[in-house]
Amino acid sequence: MINRYPIMRRSSITKVVKQEKGEVKMKRLLIPILVLAFIFSYAPPGFAATDEEIQILKQQVQQLLQRIDKLEADQAKTKEDMAKAPSGQAPKVDLSNTLSKLKMKGRFATGYYKSETAGSFPSGSFEMPDAKIQFSFQPDEINTVVMRFKLDNGVTGISTTSPLLDYFYLQSKDFIPSLKDTPFSLSSRLGRFKLGFGEETWSDNPVEGVLPSNSAAKTGVSDEGLELAGKIKLDKIGLKPLGWVTSVSNGNNTVGSDSGQGKAFLGKLYYTPIDPLYLSASYYDSGRLKLSNSEFSIAGLAQRPTNATDWERKVWEIDARYDFGKGKKPLDPPAYSDSKAIVRLSYGGFHDITSTATTGLATAERAGNFGFIEGTYNLTKKIYTAGRFSFVNLDNEVTASLNSVTANTYDRYSLGMGYRWSDNTIVKLGYDWNEESGPSTNQANNDQLTAIVSTQF
Repeated sequence: MINRYPIMRRSSITKVVKQEKGEVKMKRLLIPILVLAFIFSYAPPGFAATDEEIQILKQQVQQLLQRIDKLEADQAKTKEDMAKAPSGQAPKVDLSNTLSKLKMKGRFATGYYKSETAGSFPSGSFEMPDAKIQFSFQPDEINTVVMRFKLDNGVTGISTTSPLLDYFYLQSKDFIPSLKDTPFSLSSRLGRFKLGFGEETWSDNPVEGVLPSNSAAKTGVSDEGLELAGKIKLDKIGLKPLGWVTSVSNGNNTVGSDSGQGKAFLGKLYYTPIDPLYLSASYYDSGRLKLSNSEFSIAGLAQRPTNATDWERKVWEIDARYDFGKGKKPLDPPAYSDSKAIVRLSYGGFHDITSTATTGLATAERAGNFGFIEGTYNLTKKIYTAGRFSFVNLDNEVTASLNSVTANTYDRYSLGMGYRWSDNTIVKLGYDWNEESGPSTNQANNDQLTAIVSTQF
């Protein structure tokens, strides 16, 4: 009898553990266990286990009681979910929290284009020149993954110069907690994205621009790299915040690995001295490009200078915008602005520097200026008119392909109007007069009429 009691206690515990999912049997089996534990805790040393074994038994009993409570709670929750579900169906998985982190937006424009004989659409053509779908997923409060698909004219083919997935980056906002209570804010982008050079870059498409066409001086750059941006609060000295952007990227126009030894640098400052007036200044240096074309294009010009075997592009630009009767909507996109009238100015310059050339061949460095002035007037909430003069010219008598026309100077006069069919859909009509000049350059017959419907969602 002296050795039987410890063995009986262990067998009872084993039996309870094996049957703990059966809540009724558990409760019944726990009763003798608790009684035995109580008896043995007062039994003489010769007829009971050691104090250590008794203490272990008490802990096991307590754990079993906790498991029973949890099983009862889980069973009650399951019964409640089954009661809410339709007859014969299991409860549905709740994805609301996950889907709330996934967002989608997009835009597209489609319509009719008719140009003169030297233009892109001499026979007239129905086109869908802009179609983008963007997805963003925010796994936490700091990070957001953004990807954008380019579906212009319904084309989904993969190209090294115009990829289907044209943006794909990680955006992190306020990722340094120590800056939270300071005048400084900081965010970043890492991946492939549009660099924030100038101001037209945010509306250089037929959906967000007031006119169906861009300026002749259109600049743009999308690249793989790292961007840091933020604002500096100046309210303690009575001034508005100063915004800044800086980035480091590959510079060459090949998607993927960098083919040069240098890296491109971009810097930008923007400021609103008074509420209707917005100013910005941008600078870009491509770094060493070798034989590659530049990711940064000016009037469609991204090719290296003639015969250059190593080159570098430097660009600067200043921009200004003034809103008369400023509305409540953000600056961009301008086509959806509720200001009474808007005037935008832009002026910049570039220099393509060459350091080496093929033996026996002349290499011409390129430099030039570009800019535009644009005005928009809202006749009513539904109807607006717009006009723009834009230009790009090269120094000396150098010629290059400017907006697909070989010239030294390229000017564009654009007029148009828009009808806001709804809050997100606009019908636009525009006409462009193009003029080119330069050594051995004939005036191209490339004026263009455009009628489109654009929408964003």
